[in-house]
Amino acid sequence: MPDAIRLLRALEPLNLMWVEDLLTGDYVPWVHADQYREVTVATSTPTHTGEQIYLRQNFKDLISTQAVRVVGPDPCDVGGIAELKWVAEYADLHGVQIAPHGVLDGVFGLAALVQVCATLPDNFIAFEYPVAKPDWWYSIVTGLPERIVVDGFIDVWDRPGLGVDFDRDAAAAHLAPEDEDFFA
Repeated sequence: MPDAIRLLRALEPLNLMWVEDLLTGDYVPWVHADQYREVTVATSTPTHTGEQIYLRQNFKDLISTQAVRVVGPDPCDVGGIAELKWVAEYADLHGVQIAPHGVLDGVFGLAALVQVCATLPDNFIAFEYPVAKPDWWYSIVTGLPERIVVDGFIDVWDRPGLGVDFDRDAAAAHLAPEDEDFFA
């Protein structure tokens, strides 16, 4: 904690949007709200965490005590888009911003983030764009616009559900030989 406070104070002149996961780091699904709060009140550099936290109840202390300035639930980790929306609304009630995570969620995670983020309250900053790797992942869905990000923004597509459809034939072309009957 003392190191995190020293670092964030040193970063204050840079006016960063946030610094993420200083105490718990990636792949840590628990919260130390009391420790995060101590760091948060000691600096003007915004603190952020939450990508590995599962379900809304695990965000409550972090948000209600304003232990961080920004929460970043991942739709695949928090329990889906309904849980992410609940966390965003709860955070908004408590003056905490939200910047959802999603870097490894692929094209379906991207579709989910676009749809849910279009419904979030004014505390929404941005979401972490999940780049599909390998590149052929973009070919296994239909419905994505030709250019997804234009001038830093994404237009919300207006198709039902997540706005994309899974193309089984395109996906099947990328299966390993031992998995060729996966979609049978």
